[in-house]
Amino acid sequence: MARSALKITKLSFWLLMIAAQVGGFFLFKDLADISQWLVQSSREFTMFIWYNRWLIAISTLVALFGSILIWFNNRNIVPRGLLIALVLFCLFNWYSGMLNTLLMFRPQQFEGQAMFVSVDEAPKFLQQMKHAAYEKPEFDSVDEIEMLVLENDNGARAYADYYLLQPHIVDGGEIGGKPVVMTYCGLTNMGIAYTPELKGQPLELKVMTQLRNNLVMWDMNSGEPIQQFWGAAETDGEQGVSMTEWPTLRMPFSAFKQLYPDGQVFINNIEQQSDNALVRMFDTVVRDGMMLLAVKTLQWQSDEPAFPTIKEFDDRLPVKKMVYGINVGDDYVAYTKDFVIDQGGLLNVDIGGRKIILYYAARYDSLVAFYNDSDQSITQIDIFGSSNAGQMARVETLKSRIFWFIWRDFYRKTDVNRI
Repeated sequence: MARSALKITKLSFWLLMIAAQVGGFFLFKDLADISQWLVQSSREFTMFIWYNRWLIAISTLVALFGSILIWFNNRNIVPRGLLIALVLFCLFNWYSGMLNTLLMFRPQQFEGQAMFVSVDEAPKFLQQMKHAAYEKPEFDSVDEIEMLVLENDNGARAYADYYLLQPHIVDGGEIGGKPVVMTYCGLTNMGIAYTPELKGQPLELKVMTQLRNNLVMWDMNSGEPIQQFWGAAETDGEQGVSMTEWPTLRMPFSAFKQLYPDGQVFINNIEQQSDNALVRMFDTVVRDGMMLLAVKTLQWQSDEPAFPTIKEFDDRLPVKKMVYGINVGDDYVAYTKDFVIDQGGLLNVDIGGRKIILYYAARYDSLVAFYNDSDQSITQIDIFGSSNAGQMARVETLKSRIFWFIWRDFYRKTDVNRI
């Protein structure tokens, strides 16, 4: 009888422990994006895990602690060392899926640590991030550091990619009196400015994970995942109602200084974030260690995607070619800077039934896009949209210098270098 009871106890222990390990594994696999190096899930399955994450998380902990209680009543079931290893492994997976992303990408810029400084003050801070170069070992000068620029109600703000890596979602000020956030994906090298509002409801955006080498956010108010490319809820897909998008452009810091002498520069050094040495150590590992900066550098320097979640490629352009993606409605076109330069630096094109001007401002090393609602062909224009036919409005959907293979993965019917 005693032997039979011991068998039942062992069986109960292992059933609970296996259930805990399976729950922890799914949380890690689908919600801790680093796991996608090893095993990939479909978008649909990841969303299933997301919507059921709390049920899985609680069930995992209940099963884990249930197995621990059984072990305490009969410590001969497994050696203590094995139990500790199993418990730690399960808790690591649980933490990675449920808590780590929230801590890695906590909204620092809204808590007073990150700051905006003038263009005159910026170089002393930018000097500290000269190592954060992806195309070459380091920048020769802070003037070369590439900036993502957003024009808002109070002027212009410039964001270096490195400072956007953590936390991925940054304060953009206000446009038209409404709040704006700059969203950034280091894997895609893409920044998009949105008004965080969907279907009339305000959003509180956080980082969820990455899928197919692009950022997925989520709204703390509704719990809905939001795809960065679409600006829409994952459940609604590409054609769903999206957040209002605002124009952004890319240029080196030297150009930003010339064009926006009264502009502000986003500074987000690790030492600003906390006086706590452990917090600074955590952020150093996250941003500069084996995680964000390392993965972004891998994306730039490897011939393959950093995460092997994209298998189909389009040989119209090299896999890692940087493109300028633009759309009007469901008409998508990708341009390379070299192509625009070869066309004389100025293109009058039709996208989605609207006339679009593409202009490469060589002096500022910046490619920009404008709507041409005049009846004239544009022969002269500047980086602010002042043309021979009057003032032109920026195209809000321009994505500057993003990886071709990711753009094409999201928009399979994209045209390339349309004239």
